[in-house]
Amino acid sequence: MTDPKDALPKVPPFLKPEPPHKNGVDMRGMLSLATMLVSLAALTLSMGGAAKLMLDIFGEGLVNNLDGLFVKVIVLGFAFFFGWGVGLASIRGFGNLIYPIIINIYAWACLIAVSILYMKVMKKLFDQRYDGLHFWAYLIMLLGGLFVLIWLHLLVEDHDLRPFAIPLLIIGVLHLFVIIYRYVFTSDANGMLVLCDFTVFIMMISISALMLRHIGILSPLRYWINGMFMKKNETEAE
Repeated sequence: MTDPKDALPKVPPFLKPEPPHKNGVDMRGMLSLATMLVSLAALTLSMGGAAKLMLDIFGEGLVNNLDGLFVKVIVLGFAFFFGWGVGLASIRGFGNLIYPIIINIYAWACLIAVSILYMKVMKKLFDQRYDGLHFWAYLIMLLGGLFVLIWLHLLVEDHDLRPFAIPLLIIGVLHLFVIIYRYVFTSDANGMLVLCDFTVFIMMISISALMLRHIGILSPLRYWINGMFMKKNETEAE
């Protein structure tokens, strides 16, 4: 006689069937797309606003807008980090494969903006028609541009920052030539302002060298981000 147990279908143990999509809709794909669009809008608005603010400062409007400058920086920073956080969820949480390509384009656009900004600051330093307030504004703008570039770099897993250092190093060498020409081959240079040139030059060369050497300064932050999403994925798999 046939054993009734043999008539039962053989199902592998602990096999979890794939949950059916509700109404044929891929919810994960929709969330990935929605978070990408929200993040892209926030990052674009914040970076566009920052570009406008920089143009105002270079247009000698810093003193007139000094009262509202801090508020503008806070608003733009909030918009950027909101877009960054949503973008992180889109890429790492929902596995968006398109957004890393867009972020890489934005990173190169940010590098171009920083390079142009560096050359404009270089010209302002050469003309020596700036006060202490504007010099610190130039310095903070350069650091702000590099700050945005680094955080865009952290959005994408295994992103290489070393190629971004090469244009900055080239412009840094050009800045050194400009410093030598200004203070050696011209007769009307204010020698006291050479400290401003050296400050900008050393800062940009140092940051570019750290980017090029790739010694892992950002590794703890990247490991923390990766670990956060690895724990999330392991929890979902259980």
